[in-house]
Amino acid sequence: MIIDMHTHIFGKGWLPREFFYGIARFITYEFAKSGVVQSNEEVGDGLIDASDDPQAESLLAEMEEAGIERSILLPVDFEVAFPGQELPMREVNRLHAELARQHPQRLVAFAGIDPRRKNALEMFTQCVQDWGMQGLKLHPTAGFYPNQKEVYPLLEKACAWKLPVLIHSGSMMVPLRSKYSQVIHLDDLGVDFPDLTVIAAHCGGVFGYQQMISVMATKLNIMVDISAWQLLATKNYPFFCRALREVMDFAGSERVLFGSDSPSFRSFMSNPDWVQTINDLPRNAPEGITFTEAEIAAVLGGNAQRVMKLQ
Repeated sequence: MIIDMHTHIFGKGWLPREFFYGIARFITYEFAKSGVVQSNEEVGDGLIDASDDPQAESLLAEMEEAGIERSILLPVDFEVAFPGQELPMREVNRLHAELARQHPQRLVAFAGIDPRRKNALEMFTQCVQDWGMQGLKLHPTAGFYPNQKEVYPLLEKACAWKLPVLIHSGSMMVPLRSKYSQVIHLDDLGVDFPDLTVIAAHCGGVFGYQQMISVMATKLNIMVDISAWQLLATKNYPFFCRALREVMDFAGSERVLFGSDSPSFRSFMSNPDWVQTINDLPRNAPEGITFTEAEIAAVLGGNAQRVMKLQ
């Protein structure tokens, strides 16, 4: 079973426009290297249109093509940081839960909540108890540290309900702030919530993975997903293989989860190609770097199946 631990569904008005324009700034910079010049606004508006998939039709088709059996949907709550979002976050969460209800063998929904909300705990309770959502997604780059006091009531609930918490780690495009999502802030969660499954999205980022290893070496409840590492695999495949091997050697292959961050990286690598890249590691890794079939099977789905208790 292949499980994508990190996907997103966007509908128009579900996120602030600032988010898409920030991604556009990154894409236009990369494309300009190849001589393709476009404005941030032009690319941002294009992203909004291209990402519009409120019924998950594009995601489900992509899953079918890539051989992905389950995808974890992760709503992101930027409404507190950027007021004016057209659709309230409570409704965004409900729509994600509804998609999971409509496709119970394909989609699993987490709740996306900014812990600084006055009703954050109430919202989380409704998401889990009324709508059946199966985890919590936090995005600290919106302006909070994952170990600050406002976050802990949500973590206590997740721990009591035995639900995983997936937290963005590493850098993030403007207008979001990377200082809040540095790996070291997750260390406290290993101390204060040793029985809580904490998944660090993006494994600390392309250049933060070594500090991620350092934290994981002593905080055994922390896992990682490798979403967004498509960019590293595309730019420098040997470096990608070495970095992934280091994470697996020092933290354990049983704590690494496949993820795509779809649809954000489709322009760099399709999900079918990303799955194939991981599948081919036992045969295509550079000389001196080895991956076993059992390790890759665990990363692609076995570990997520265990964590999410999926059949």
